[in-house]
Amino acid sequence: MKTFIFALFTLLLAPLASAAPEFKEGVEYTVVKETASSKPEVTEFFSYICPHCYSFQPLMSKLEERVPEAQINKVPVPFLGRELGPILQRAYGAAVLLEVEDQLTPAIFDQIHRQKKTPGSMEEIKAIFVANGVEASAFDGVINSFALNGMVAQYDKATESFNVRGTPTIVVKGKYELNMGEIGSEERFYRVVEYLLAAD
Repeated sequence: MKTFIFALFTLLLAPLASAAPEFKEGVEYTVVKETASSKPEVTEFFSYICPHCYSFQPLMSKLEERVPEAQINKVPVPFLGRELGPILQRAYGAAVLLEVEDQLTPAIFDQIHRQKKTPGSMEEIKAIFVANGVEASAFDGVINSFALNGMVAQYDKATESFNVRGTPTIVVKGKYELNMGEIGSEERFYRVVEYLLAAD
């Protein structure tokens, strides 16, 4: 009789076990804001100078293909690379304004991490833009523009708001920050993001 009761109890618990969440707060992710954004979005805080960010770009590209309904945002942080940090931050914003970010981000990453030729000034950044088809006058027109200054202010505000101190930092729906060290594999990274995109 006891065996039957134990078996019945086990069967009753089985649906509860299967309904347990695949990922847990405090393990794969941390709640960093009380309210999630109303739209599906994934934000990557990054720096061109960061080797982990360079290695991470193929995963972000695959993520974009895997969750086409989500808006993928990139926020360049200024605190890596000393004086170069703010320059690279402006470089990203300029690429966005000139609508060449898809070409320039791989080019800047490649020059820094594969070619080992880190640009040391805005003039050297400009040379990368020109080498990738951007008119010098177009670059000059945006690099110190009011629009770019506003974008940089927003980048800094977001970095401070989420207390970002390392890169890459991934935030889903403006509420959940991934604990990258706990995720363990590329496939789990995608699944955690998908899970959080579906969360409240």
